[in-house]
Amino acid sequence: MKLWGSRMEKDLDAEVFSFSTSIGDDYLLYPYDIWGSIAHCLGLARAGLLSEDEKNRLVSGLREVYRDLEDGRIDPSPFEDVHSLVEIALRERVGEVAGKLHTGRSRNDQVVLDERLYLREKVAECIEGVLALESALLRRAEEYRDIVMPGFTHLQPAQPVLFSYHLLAYFFMLQRDIERLKEALRRVNVSPLGSAALCGTSLPLDRFFVAELLAFPRVQDHAMDAVSDRDFILDVLHALAVLALHLSRFGEEVVLWSTPFFSFLTIDDAFTTGSSIMPQKKNPDVAELIRGKAGEILSSWVSLAVTLKGLPLSYNRDLQQDKRPLFRAVNEGLGVVVIATRLVNHVFPQPERMRRALEEGFLTATDLCEYLVTRGLPFRKAHELVGRVVRKLIGEGRTLKDLVPEDFGEWAHLFDEGVQMVVLEERSVARKSTFGSTAPGEVLRMCAEGRAYVEKEQEEIAGLKKEWQKSFRELVGEKRR
Repeated sequence: MKLWGSRMEKDLDAEVFSFSTSIGDDYLLYPYDIWGSIAHCLGLARAGLLSEDEKNRLVSGLREVYRDLEDGRIDPSPFEDVHSLVEIALRERVGEVAGKLHTGRSRNDQVVLDERLYLREKVAECIEGVLALESALLRRAEEYRDIVMPGFTHLQPAQPVLFSYHLLAYFFMLQRDIERLKEALRRVNVSPLGSAALCGTSLPLDRFFVAELLAFPRVQDHAMDAVSDRDFILDVLHALAVLALHLSRFGEEVVLWSTPFFSFLTIDDAFTTGSSIMPQKKNPDVAELIRGKAGEILSSWVSLAVTLKGLPLSYNRDLQQDKRPLFRAVNEGLGVVVIATRLVNHVFPQPERMRRALEEGFLTATDLCEYLVTRGLPFRKAHELVGRVVRKLIGEGRTLKDLVPEDFGEWAHLFDEGVQMVVLEERSVARKSTFGSTAPGEVLRMCAEGRAYVEKEQEEIAGLKKEWQKSFRELVGEKRR
């Protein structure tokens, strides 16, 4: 079933129809197609292109189609795409007046509208999910704020840090992810309706009126641009890809830290699996899948970018291929955020193992350098001296806690009781004084400001969703299910 064919003398070849149909991909856009169609219908009536009776019949029919689709009373499989499904189903309910609905509208601006309505809801849902994940990280950071662990560079022990401080690094990554998603949402939340096929219409349609009905704050400026580009989808996919990359790093650390060689974490059994052959195994599959999903989400961005590359203006059928990467990335992204949040709540630090690891790498060597700087030694000289001392201690099987004045050679006069305090890992953490450091006071500040940030963003996104739900309820006649 199709909406076109006036120019053709033959029916579409069956295999060509099967090859070109998109109903399997775009069917889930039907709520947005109906939402936008009702708004367009009201715009036609405002322009004097529909009588009051025609408007009422069309709106009532579209609402009936929505209910039938929600309840599974319409088989989508015979239709070419979601637009033909809705219009043909509408015609079966209200008759030939359904043919007036497409006045001043093309599938080109219709599909972009559907995608924008869909995406702004999904981006908001993703932002809510990331905020929930941030809340989980804050809870664990506050719960385990006193645990000291090794910090790493190059996967080698580097300096002592608070476990809570390490967790908060992910909080701030996620905060930037929210900023990217919000910026993408700003560009998504623009109405293309009224652009028609590529250059607008001669009919007196008020694009701003229809945009207001759909709770769009802005209207796209250029009709050809509106129907021919999908950069707003690329923006969302990029934000999701970076988010997935950040979560993959978290997944990797959960995998790494739960190995017997680290034993920094244990994972709740409900978030692990066993082996079909090795009965002793406890595999961190959930964390591994979080790590692995990043590739699929990133590939969605690449897929759409390649589709867009080199396309001449304006609309081309290639753009039909935007649905699969879009839906795949959104579904995977939302799923990863939800599972990552649950995983955060089901991993447990092992403080004693972390404490033992603090003794395996001279982690307070930099503190010793800084102490010597306060005693008047140039930093490079202090760096050289401490490096030589560490080499000596390694050869003798000793640690920084075993330091004696003789270890400093000609600089032995710099050795006093302060040295013994400086090399203690807990003291190292407490001595940090710069903004953004691992100092306990700074971690508490970050947690408090993080709480305020999450609450503010949750309130803001809830307000947007309420506005969209109000628009849908007023036009479609019921809440989004």
